[in-house]
Amino acid sequence: MSRLQTTNYKLPTTNYQLSTILVMIKAMSGKKKVHKVVIVGGGFAGVKAALNLANIPGFKVQLISDNTHFEYHGALYRSAVGHSPMEVVIPLKDIFQKAENVELILDRVAFLDSKKKRVASDTGNIYRYDSVIFALGNTVNYFGIHGLAQHTATMHDIGSTIRLRKQLIELFKEPQKQPVRIAVVGAGASGVELAAEIPDFAKFVAKKHGIKTPRVKVVLIEGSDRVLPLLSPKASAKSAKRLQALNVEMHLNIKVESCESGTICMSAGNLGADLIIWTAGSKPVDFYGAHPSIFTLGRGGRVTVGDFLEVQGQEDVYVLGDNADTRYSGMAQTALHDANFVSKNLIRAQTGKPRKIYRARKPLYVITIGKNWAVVEKGQTIITGRAGWAIRRQADLEIFKNFQPYKQAIKTWRQAKKMATI
Repeated sequence: MSRLQTTNYKLPTTNYQLSTILVMIKAMSGKKKVHKVVIVGGGFAGVKAALNLANIPGFKVQLISDNTHFEYHGALYRSAVGHSPMEVVIPLKDIFQKAENVELILDRVAFLDSKKKRVASDTGNIYRYDSVIFALGNTVNYFGIHGLAQHTATMHDIGSTIRLRKQLIELFKEPQKQPVRIAVVGAGASGVELAAEIPDFAKFVAKKHGIKTPRVKVVLIEGSDRVLPLLSPKASAKSAKRLQALNVEMHLNIKVESCESGTICMSAGNLGADLIIWTAGSKPVDFYGAHPSIFTLGRGGRVTVGDFLEVQGQEDVYVLGDNADTRYSGMAQTALHDANFVSKNLIRAQTGKPRKIYRARKPLYVITIGKNWAVVEKGQTIITGRAGWAIRRQADLEIFKNFQPYKQAIKTWRQAKKMATI
């Protein structure tokens, strides 16, 4: 009988804990073979699913990622405007340092053979599974618009975000005869959060370099008729009012037709800018489209899934988070919910219990708009201002607590208030 390994991570529910204990008992008694789970993707859903199965006898987990770090994409905008990247990037080895049944593999999965139950990298490495979970995240969607990829900055990952920060610093560290114009295309959460922070970042950079703060004009361009279209019209209107108070110029119902160096060509005419930032689109990676016989694609290229988040016709192949065509796909909270759901069902299956059917959970929308101000929406409740900001700070802490022991989560969370050396 092997000694049970302990972990600092709390399981979500009492039923989950009971199921886990039953798995342990069966595994130690030799009545159940080890179930091998391959998880492809080191984002919210993949990492959380692996943590839920960590140190549970009866499971062997291989987490395959092409990145050595977990990235908190909801905080990328803060790294773009000078905050420490430490709150965005967490090494996977640190997250799983006490998880003895989780193997971290740095690789890029390119092929799936569901009949032989194996995945393979483009270099030929083969990984066999009993169950496989895909949580590959998104990539930038330029919608085929000419010139966007060549002439815009993005915040897709920490690498592109740091490059954006360097571009902003270059614009703000030198005296300017003319106002600096920054165009942010896309008034979803990322675009709004970034646009609201740029003027203060300009002041910070100018002060660091001992120059007069440059005049900055931030232009926010959106294809729909309001900012933050995922929110209710009331919450959206409050957010627009806040942006106006921050002197962010909003152009709504605008279609971007092409992009050139320093110029956005739009349905309403051309707009010149010193820097153009694209935050208006994302899409699942090409992996799913490369396997049309296995994956059926739904809205936005997301994968159609069944009652258990399984791929249709493939009961041992699961797709989670941003890649699954579920009601609230694209939110970090949804990715965590999906991970908890699938891992619980895997544990139930090991104990002979029936799986539960997936139910989407409406997320809490929390969007920061400038210093010490955020809009929060949950159902019919809308909270704005400093109270909203306090909720956002707490929400960030809850994110970190999903992936780190409490003391380390607090330390990481505190980095949000620190500015990086520039």
